[in-house]
Amino acid sequence: MTETLEIEDSPVFSYPLASGDMRYIEIGERDIYLRDIHDTGLVFRGEIPGCGSECYVELNEILLEYAMSCEGCREESKAGEEVTCFGEHLGKILLANTHDAIENLTKVDQVAFVFHRVLDSMNSNYREYVSDDKLEYSLDCCPLRECAQHTGLNRSVELAQISFVALCKYLIESLAPDWELVKPTAEGDIPIHKIIVAPASNIQP
Repeated sequence: MTETLEIEDSPVFSYPLASGDMRYIEIGERDIYLRDIHDTGLVFRGEIPGCGSECYVELNEILLEYAMSCEGCREESKAGEEVTCFGEHLGKILLANTHDAIENLTKVDQVAFVFHRVLDSMNSNYREYVSDDKLEYSLDCCPLRECAQHTGLNRSVELAQISFVALCKYLIESLAPDWELVKPTAEGDIPIHKIIVAPASNIQP
């Protein structure tokens, strides 16, 4: 893919890279940029200072790596808080950079637009269903699980999913506060094969 525009000359976030063994050891740093890619649009991309395109990673690996960096937390609840804040922070960045593009769209189309940016950042193959009372994405495979198996970051999947759910919820609450994320949940629905958003009034208790 050809890069057409650099939204930021500096990263929108940086975090330490942790070793993939059973011990938490910082081995470097990953910078996150929001890039505008030809034929794709805005996507989150992880990069390493001083390294070229061979060091680029997609949002899947960003979430997994950040979750790994939180394993140094002594309290399990602290790790959950940190990955939640991370997901929400990514949501704030995305909304700040898509505001002009979506401000004249309907509420449903606004949510759909930013979800495209998230799923395209994960290089996920998906099918979309949009109606006035439902937004659904069917994924060919779970992007987090597939990336974890490929990179060896399997033990980070659950924390990464909490971060992903926090990202999705932040986008929904900001754009359509009367809608809710039905699937996935923060600690269930692993692997992720569907993402469902619907009005809170339509969700069965």
